[in-house]
Amino acid sequence: MKILVLALGNSLRGDDGVGSAVLERLKETAVFPSHITLIDGGTPGLETALILQGYDSVIVIDAANIGAKPGTWRRFPLTDVSLAQQANMNGTLHDAGFAEALALAEALNILPPEIILYAIQPESVDWEIGLSDAVQQAIPAICQQIQAELARVEDWQSLN
Repeated sequence: MKILVLALGNSLRGDDGVGSAVLERLKETAVFPSHITLIDGGTPGLETALILQGYDSVIVIDAANIGAKPGTWRRFPLTDVSLAQQANMNGTLHDAGFAEALALAEALNILPPEIILYAIQPESVDWEIGLSDAVQQAIPAICQQIQAELARVEDWQSLN
């Protein structure tokens, strides 16, 4: 089973860089087998459809306006329409690019069977470098959940 962990966001826009920060923390704290790929996708465009191609499962990490206090995060499958609507994915700076990439992947019949989103409520997405304290504090729990999810799929070695 080929798995992709895909971070999205812009680290020059404050908390919008949380995906990259989570990905870096995962790389620092775990050794992943060759069938698990970690990619920083930046701000997604249509090329994201091609990145998704060939994977059985994709975990996406991104800042999103989920109507919660900063640092709150939720995990849900993108196939769950009611949760996707509740998450108000239009609140990020780059969601249209990702949404369009998903639509393109579906049209090209290369959409992975499973896509899981880890959505983190930002405090600020202004032009600034660095994460807010609330979002920074959420990173260990998000990483722990992703590692647990990956461990359920395949036995791999954690360096914690």
